[in-house]
Amino acid sequence: MAGSRALKNRIRSTKNIRQMTRAMEAVSAVKMRRSQMFALAARPYALTALAILREAQKATGGMEQPSALTLKRPLSTICLVVVTSDKGLAGAFNVSVIKKAEKILASTKSQVSLVAIGKKGRDYFTRRGKKPVAEFLGTGDLGAIDETKKISDFLVKLFTEKKCDEVVLVYTNFLSALKQEVVVRKLLPFSSESLQEIIDSITPLRGKYTNMPSSFEKIQAPSSTLLLEPSPTVLLDRLLPHLLAVEIFHAILEANASEHSSRMMAMKNASESAAELVDTLNILFNKTRQAAITKELTEITAGREALAT
Repeated sequence: MAGSRALKNRIRSTKNIRQMTRAMEAVSAVKMRRSQMFALAARPYALTALAILREAQKATGGMEQPSALTLKRPLSTICLVVVTSDKGLAGAFNVSVIKKAEKILASTKSQVSLVAIGKKGRDYFTRRGKKPVAEFLGTGDLGAIDETKKISDFLVKLFTEKKCDEVVLVYTNFLSALKQEVVVRKLLPFSSESLQEIIDSITPLRGKYTNMPSSFEKIQAPSSTLLLEPSPTVLLDRLLPHLLAVEIFHAILEANASEHSSRMMAMKNASESAAELVDTLNILFNKTRQAAITKELTEITAGREALAT
């Protein structure tokens, strides 16, 4: 019966684990939808800001006009921003991002300065002797663009002080609950191509906001005539850092939705595996119990026959 008691304990503990994984699955589903909602709500705001930027560009001669955040320099140092989660149990979410970052580190000939958004990325690179120059934690429940301002301010300072010549972001883009992809995007210096990438990323393929412009040139300004004060150049210099914060905000929201989606699926798989294990253990328990009863009956029968003789 010792074996039966051990099996009963295993069944009980497995059921408890299944309850926890099912609860984590439900929580992740709610958080995933929340991140999606914030990302969708930020899209009209970002597009309007980009429309104003386009007008400022026209007045200053385009992105080729020298500006602190549009100047291209010889590539000697790259700032690699890696977005991971603060928590684990998220399937292959963190592994995929880190693998992509490692590929960039292995392929580039330039010096690389790492910036970690999330504990998992920070811990991974620190353990391997590649300690990030900065870390930003606690972005898992991001809800306002202002919360990413400290990140964008740091990157702008790093770029304008010529401590890096290019800023590259690695994060996970949310496509659906079942599909996410790791994306590499150049944040700085700004260019028309990078702005087109912003449009592509904030325009969904289906569902809400699908009628948004799909091209940077198609964005309509809020008004047919805009008075740009104090000057288009100053406005451009002030607007670009803000757009950088918007882009980082959107990327983190996409990463958060991907994280919660991966965790939801991981916990769903864990719950299903736990249910299968409980069924297997129940069968094994019943067989063990039946064998024990059969053995006892055999012993009783044998003892009775011995007494009869």
